[in-house]
Amino acid sequence: MGEFEGTFQNLYIISRVYNLLPPDSILHVLGWSKWVEPAFLLWKPEDPDYERPVYDPEKAKFTAQEELDRMREEVNQSDGFDIDFDHFRCVFNYHRAYLDDGEFGDFGDEPETTEDFLKRLSQKSLEDYNLNEKRKFEFFRVVKSNFHFSAGLMFLITFEVTDPYDSEIKPFQARVRYLNDTFTEYVFCRPKPNAGVEYFGNAKTDVEKGFKKQR
Repeated sequence: MGEFEGTFQNLYIISRVYNLLPPDSILHVLGWSKWVEPAFLLWKPEDPDYERPVYDPEKAKFTAQEELDRMREEVNQSDGFDIDFDHFRCVFNYHRAYLDDGEFGDFGDEPETTEDFLKRLSQKSLEDYNLNEKRKFEFFRVVKSNFHFSAGLMFLITFEVTDPYDSEIKPFQARVRYLNDTFTEYVFCRPKPNAGVEYFGNAKTDVEKGFKKQR
C-alpha cells in the first residue's frame, strides 16, 4: 500500500467518517473540493502506531514541529502539488502516490498500475480542459501525484502535455476527487502556475489567424 501500508485501514476509517457527508451537501454546493486542505500531523516516529515510510527519508533531520512547518509551507506554496517527502519522517495527511505499484489500479481482468490509473484521470481532466478552453493540448505522461482523504481521495496530479503551437513538452496540473467506482469529480485542470513557459494550446497557424482577426 505504498508509504502508509500498515496504517491504510486507520486512514480508511477516517475517510468513511467523511463519507457520511453526501456529495450534494451544502459544502459541495459551496465548492469545498476546490479548497487547499491544510497540512496536519498524523504520526510522529515515537508514536506507537508509527511505521517508517517506504522511502528512506535521509534528509529528515528536523523535529516534528519543524517538519510540520515545512509541510505546511510546501502545501501552501504549491497547493499541495509539490512536496519533497524525503524531508519527512513524520506521517501527514498528504501522501505520495507510487506510480509503479497497484495501490489505486483497477483490479479487474487486466490490473493496472497507479500510473495507469492516474493517466486515465489526467487524460479526462485534459479532455475537459481542452473542450472548455478551446485548446488542443495533447497528453504526454504522468510525472507524479500526491493525495489526501477528502470524502474519498483527492489526487493532486502533475502531468505533461505537448503544446501543438511549438511541440514543446509543458507541465500541467489536475485535481481529481475519487471514490472507488462511486464517483469521480474533476475539480480542475490547469497549466502549472509559474512554470516559466508560455502556453498556447493550438497550432501556430491557428494562433496567428486569431491574432489577425483581433487587429
